[in-house]
Amino acid sequence: MAAEPQRVLHERDTTESPLVRVWHSSAARLESLSTRWAIGAFVVAGVITIAVMYGSRWPLAGIDRSVGNLAAWVTSGLAGLSFATAYIVEARRGYDSWRRRLPLAKRVLDIVATSVAMGMLSYLGVLAVASLFQLGFHGLTIDPLGGAALAGAAAATFTYVAVLAGSRVTGEGLSILATLVLFIGTIGSMLSTPDQSWWQWHFSELGNNHAASAYRFNLALILTGLVITVLANYVGHDIELGLRARKVEKRKRMRRVRLFSWLYAGIGIFMSIAGIVTDGMNFPFHVAAATSMTLTVGVFVYFALRYLPGLPRDITVFSLLVLAGTAVAVLLWVPVHYYNLTGMEFIAAGLMFAWLIVFVRAIAAYARPGTPPESA
Repeated sequence: MAAEPQRVLHERDTTESPLVRVWHSSAARLESLSTRWAIGAFVVAGVITIAVMYGSRWPLAGIDRSVGNLAAWVTSGLAGLSFATAYIVEARRGYDSWRRRLPLAKRVLDIVATSVAMGMLSYLGVLAVASLFQLGFHGLTIDPLGGAALAGAAAATFTYVAVLAGSRVTGEGLSILATLVLFIGTIGSMLSTPDQSWWQWHFSELGNNHAASAYRFNLALILTGLVITVLANYVGHDIELGLRARKVEKRKRMRRVRLFSWLYAGIGIFMSIAGIVTDGMNFPFHVAAATSMTLTVGVFVYFALRYLPGLPRDITVFSLLVLAGTAVAVLLWVPVHYYNLTGMEFIAAGLMFAWLIVFVRAIAAYARPGTPPESA
């Protein structure tokens, strides 16, 4: 009698639907693929580290000739390469087949932008961890074998994540990638900038010097903007599915999809321009790009509330709260003078990226009305 429940449970386990079996098979395949890439990255990073460090001992971080800096560069290259490879392979297997309708140049730009962004995120992550441990192990130096183990572990970790991310690119994943690149890039620049008084001016001051911190900050802006332009395709696709499900006539539907896609891409384009044309190069042009980015968010929200029937009330309320919060942040800067421009930029940027992540998730649900959570 005791064996009967086990037999029944086993019988239930074998009655999976074909869709569930395909999902499990795909998940197992991706897990195996990412593990193999991680092992390969460990070996490659270890060999490179031993070859470069041969006969010397380096600190964990703090200078150019450090294990952390070398590991960051190697990990960046391997993570970016693995992300791009997984992205291309899975696209050829049919994942996100709707992207084939995009122009070839756009698809190539998307792959390059997201792969470089993943590489930069990996670089900054490894550098941050190495710097943190260097503070804890003050004065520690590492031989080539130890450096190879540490660099290999870092490369394996980020390559594993990059393969999984590249294999299943989603709008939500891209929004998180964009946010992390900008956040970590900005934090890294803040901690390493030679100008300790930058915050008395504005965030753009971080990109005005010729130190490595300035290049990281400006590159973070550029890459974040490019990732947002990639994300615009996913937002447009979800909007198209949502409007189709709500029986919007085809001509109106496609016109609205183009409108929202270009508006969303405009947010990223203006952000990239702000990174390319720094505050020190051309102040009016830089400010115009940054202002246009914020205004484009407002225009997008206005048209979304007007031309997206059935938009969830929660995202409507949240979008209006973000716009109101941004307006209050500006008023607290001028004319109240509660804080300086840096404080206003910090709050406005935080609100904008919070909206970006929430809206992407909401529009994905909008695209599939009535879908049960377990099958979404």
